[in-house]
Amino acid sequence: MGFKSLLASLLLISAASAQLSGRVGPTSSLSSKQSTICNVLDYGGSIGSSDIGPAINSAFTNCVLKHSGSTLYVPAGNYNMKTWVTLNGGTKWAFRLDGLITRAATTGGNMIAIENANDFEFYSANSAGGIQGLGYQCRNAGPRLIRMVTSTNWSVHDLILVDSPEFHLVIQQGSNGEVYNMAIRGANLGGSDGVDVWGSNHWIHDVEVTNRDECVTVKSPSNNILVERIWCNQSGGSAIGSLSDGTAIQDVLYRNIYTNGGNQAFMIKSNLGSGYVRNVLFQNFISRGTAYGLNINQYWSSQTPGSGAGVQLSNITFQNWDGNVVDGVQRPPIQLICADGAPCYDITLSNVNMWSQTDKAVVKCESAYGSGVSCIKSGSTHTSYAVVTQSITRPAGYSTPTTMSGDLSTGFATNAAIPTPTIPTSFFPGLPQISPLAKNL
Repeated sequence: MGFKSLLASLLLISAASAQLSGRVGPTSSLSSKQSTICNVLDYGGSIGSSDIGPAINSAFTNCVLKHSGSTLYVPAGNYNMKTWVTLNGGTKWAFRLDGLITRAATTGGNMIAIENANDFEFYSANSAGGIQGLGYQCRNAGPRLIRMVTSTNWSVHDLILVDSPEFHLVIQQGSNGEVYNMAIRGANLGGSDGVDVWGSNHWIHDVEVTNRDECVTVKSPSNNILVERIWCNQSGGSAIGSLSDGTAIQDVLYRNIYTNGGNQAFMIKSNLGSGYVRNVLFQNFISRGTAYGLNINQYWSSQTPGSGAGVQLSNITFQNWDGNVVDGVQRPPIQLICADGAPCYDITLSNVNMWSQTDKAVVKCESAYGSGVSCIKSGSTHTSYAVVTQSITRPAGYSTPTTMSGDLSTGFATNAAIPTPTIPTSFFPGLPQISPLAKNL
């Protein structure tokens, strides 16, 4: 094996190791958290309540915090909520949400925020509980639905989140978290993020997202993030970013990502800034009918420029991609636009077969160094260069991307209620979910 081949192999191995650094999820069993059931119906709540928020807060304060090994329980049924709750602290506890909570106020913030929890599980035992945000009534002017804040050893699963006025699920810092078996339905417009995650050692898997913004997106600072078996179903698509000054992201693995329609198969987005993104592997991507395909854009015009010369991207590998964009001349299936002040390097495309539904396409590169696409430059000296645009032919390895039962043909209207879905049992063509639905256990 030649030196260049050996080096490429070592880089790929390094990228492939970019995933979890240890175990994730609660450290004790769910059954061990059922010694005390803190039922909201015993703390002032009622099925059909006009505001279940105070009962949730009371059950947490007067029961969960006083009994380690307890479960805060919202039984099946419909509830309105006007008072948002921040549940701070607690060790070895669970939040069982079997009912459907509907937003009934326009206050900003987070409908349910979990802060500083340890050994915690937020779930629906019937795989039908969740939150209906009715975002069409206060678009981009109301609360986010769920926010996990600086918590450790936790999981969120088997929940349905619908039409948030803002973002649906935010993972803010913390460590050792797991999110899985989720269905998220947002409207066909920006500001409707599905899952935003940053922190250390988090695993996001088996999630379906419909919206027109972030599907599952990693933000800074982050390390050891694993995202897999994601179904971006008429979604804006997954991304890393937006990135600006002081970015610190490393050891990230996205694999088995399926995107049906939307903005992009994947995007790394920034506008100048500083810091780094390194040691990232994007493996086994299928996409169809997206606007952009594989898209690095470090001059993203929708973002205010940072003060630095650019976020440094390095040791980033794209492996085993099959997909198409709507118009490959108007928007390239592969675009690597890196910062002139911080050229990206060790960008490797391996078995990446991206094409266009029009059977015509170009690729674009700027200040990008690596291999696997005709417009990229090689070499150990990384200096800036102007945009290179090249016409390409259909890749020999390209095949018409497969579909999934349940693929949507369009997104959801912004001015009408979005129906509550069921959680699917597969999120990537040909692969089952990693963990069964809670209702099937």
